[in-house]
Amino acid sequence: MTEPAESAESAEPERTLHYADDISAADVDALAAFIDDRLKALATRHRGQLEEQRATLGLVNVTHHLMSSLRHHLEQRSARPDEASTESFDRRLDIQRDWNLLCEAVSPWRDAEGYDSARWHHLQHLDAAARARHEALAAGADSETAAENATGRGQGAPA
Repeated sequence: MTEPAESAESAEPERTLHYADDISAADVDALAAFIDDRLKALATRHRGQLEEQRATLGLVNVTHHLMSSLRHHLEQRSARPDEASTESFDRRLDIQRDWNLLCEAVSPWRDAEGYDSARWHHLQHLDAAARARHEALAAGADSETAAENATGRGQGAPA
């Protein structure tokens, strides 16, 4: 007797996504399986109810378009590891944008069984270096604001 096949939701061990560069095809597949199951159930439940079917179909169309775009960008990232830095950066931004939009689409189910909150969330940074640059800029801006306030040249103070 064979073991039952694992669902797409449990096929990959749980892991946390920190950066857009962490996203893999398996992450997209797991999210796709999760939302497809919910949308199929929703379509079945509202069969014959025109407006509900339209809303469900609209969400299906948008999520499938985003998943297709995301898979394409991931494939291109893998196929072109030596891509020029500008094209690579643009592709990475596309991956981040598509991922974040998909996570917004699935977020209403965040309290549902099988929702993977460690992976399916908004990712602010492409990689650790981008996060460090952002934090350094934010720290510098905070220091500058504190210095201006200490000298009385903060917002609203005469120059």
